[in-house]
Amino acid sequence: MRVLMALFFILASALAPQVAQAQGQAAKEGSKVKAATSYTAEESAAMAAAVREKAEAVERARDVRLRRATSGICIGC
Repeated sequence: MRVLMALFFILASALAPQVAQAQGQAAKEGSKVKAATSYTAEESAAMAAAVREKAEAVERARDVRLRRATSGICIGC
């Protein structure tokens, strides 16, 4: 049991500096945040409209695929 505890402490002390270094690098990378770009009302409305149109097109395509997949062989008389 003492051997296992000694082995654990040796491994923990060997890995502790690496963990601290990795955490320090992550903190440095997190500090490189870009400044937020501000948009005018017109630009914001145009971007929202573009995103809305794209989402509606995706939804229409999904609906077409769903209708095609769920329709049976019979297309009506």
